[in-house]
Amino acid sequence: MTEGGERRAWIVAARIWIGIFLVFLYLPIFMLILFSMQKNQFASFPLMGFSTEWYRKLFNDGTLITALGNSILVSPAAATVATIISFLAAYAINRFEFRGRNLLTGIFIMPVLIPGLILGVACLGLLSRLHLNGELYSVFLMHVLLTTAPALAIIQLRLSQLPRSHEEAAWDLGATEWQALRRVVIPWALPGIVGGWLLAFTFSFDEFLIAWFVAGFDQTLPVAIFSVLKAVVDPSLNAIGTIVFLISGIVLVGVEMFVLPLVFGREQGTDSNPGV
Repeated sequence: MTEGGERRAWIVAARIWIGIFLVFLYLPIFMLILFSMQKNQFASFPLMGFSTEWYRKLFNDGTLITALGNSILVSPAAATVATIISFLAAYAINRFEFRGRNLLTGIFIMPVLIPGLILGVACLGLLSRLHLNGELYSVFLMHVLLTTAPALAIIQLRLSQLPRSHEEAAWDLGATEWQALRRVVIPWALPGIVGGWLLAFTFSFDEFLIAWFVAGFDQTLPVAIFSVLKAVVDPSLNAIGTIVFLISGIVLVGVEMFVLPLVFGREQGTDSNPGV
C-alpha cells in the first residue's frame, strides 16, 4: 500500500471510529425522546404508537415541572454568586502575595474533594443548628459552596495567563485600580468567567446528594426524579428528560451564537489595545 493509500485508510478508520462513538453517545438521548412519545407504559419494543399522553400527565401532575422550576431558579443564581466569589478569589490569589495564599486555595477546593454523602450530612447538621434546613435557599447556599471550586479553577487558569504588564500599563496611563480591573482584567478573564459559570451551573443543576439532604419539600429536579423512581418507573421521566435536553440544547446554541462571539470579540480588542 502506498503512503497516500495508507493515510486515506487511517482517515476512513478514524471517521468510522468517531461515528461509532457519536452513535454510542447520542443513542440513549434519541431513545429517551422516542420513548417519551410512545403509548407503551414501559420503554420497550415494539412501539404501540405515538402519543403526548406522558407530557400531559407531566404537566397535569405538576411535581416534576415544579421541581424543574426550582432547579432553574436555584442553579443560575448559585452559579452567578459562585462565579463572582471565584473571580474575586482568583484575582487575589494571582495578583497579591500574602501569607496563607495556598491555604486559601485549599479551602476553596476542599468541598469537591469531600465525598458527597459526608458533605451532605455535614451540611444538614449545620443548617439544622442554624434553623435553615428544609428550604429552597438552603440548596442555594450549599450549591454556592459546592460550585465555587470548579469555577475558581477555570477563572484562575485564565487569569494566570494575563501578563502583569498589561495591568501596570493601564496604571501608567492614569487608570485607577478599579478602572484597570474593569477595562483590562475583566475583559481578559471573560472567557474563563463564562466557562466557570457554565461549569458551576452544570454542577448545581445535576447535584443530587446535598440537595436530597437539605431540600425539604422544595425539591430540585434530581431529587424529584429519585423520589419518583423509588415508587415506579414512570414514563413521564422520559418526558421531563426530553424537556431538560431541549433546554440544555437551547442554552448551548444561545451561548455559541450570542455570548461567545461577544466574549472573544472583546478579548481580541483587549489584546490589541491593553491600555485604558
